[in-house]
Amino acid sequence: MTKRHAHEIVADSLRTHILEGRYKPGQRLPSEEALTDEYGVSRNTVRVALNHLAAANLITRRRGSGSYVNSDLGISHSLGNLRSFTVLLRDLGLQPGITEVEVRLDPSPPLEILGFLPSEVAWLVRRVRTGSGSPFALLDSWLPDRIGSRIDPDALTRRQSLYASLAEDLDIKVSEATESIHAEAADEREARVLDVPVGSPLIVIRRWTYDRAGRPVEYTRSAARGDRYRYVVKLRA
Repeated sequence: MTKRHAHEIVADSLRTHILEGRYKPGQRLPSEEALTDEYGVSRNTVRVALNHLAAANLITRRRGSGSYVNSDLGISHSLGNLRSFTVLLRDLGLQPGITEVEVRLDPSPPLEILGFLPSEVAWLVRRVRTGSGSPFALLDSWLPDRIGSRIDPDALTRRQSLYASLAEDLDIKVSEATESIHAEAADEREARVLDVPVGSPLIVIRRWTYDRAGRPVEYTRSAARGDRYRYVVKLRA
């Protein structure tokens, strides 16, 4: 069993208190000093734990004021944060899952990958992501032949995260991505899998991802229920 770090234990405890209602939406969390005393850890450990909760949008940290529980605790993601869905769900205290995994050659990939993937052969990796058993997003990823031909569906199912599978099985680490976000109507397959009526609004995210050398790794289209997922933009003056 992997040894857990102190900041993970603190973050899990605070997350549980938030999700169970000990700390209400809008309520200020105890100060860093108070949390340091409560958990018997260093102040830096508390700060790292709070940063994890802020990255998951469970709390908002206000300079000079403290940390506050967010009013909307739905599945959310911050722009500029290149994290896998698996990490995002774990940060929210949900059990990540993956179903309907499919890996195959795609003879007619979308136009969006033309000029992006370096080969004419494109592999499609299709899966449904779940949080604590509830489906929340359909993900379709297209990868170049040098990567897609090496994806093992069973390994991906075990690891759940495509990024984890790329890093741990193929030694490919994603480094940078460009995303576009749109609202689109659910088609029949999306409606069936996400349990919404056909035509329901979905948040559709398209992502072009590169490795550390600037080479294309994947083009992904994800579709999530609009009532369960949101993107957050944090601005600083």
